[in-house]
Amino acid sequence: MTQSELEAMLKESDLMSYGLGKDGFKFFSACGSFAKLVAEKERERISQKIAQLPFGDTAQSFSIWVKNDT
Repeated sequence: MTQSELEAMLKESDLMSYGLGKDGFKFFSACGSFAKLVAEKERERISQKIAQLPFGDTAQSFSIWVKNDT
């Protein structure tokens, strides 16, 4: 996720109206960190589902690729 994508989502969700002002940059930075953590957890969740598919080594390989794709 790029910074411009994150900023667009923050604006769309109206979160940009909170925490701005003196600590606006700190808030924006924390949102970026939060987005990375959410994306990491989502990759892990998807990876685990793929690993359970009945395709043997192919599913395992794809699962690892999804998990490590950053």
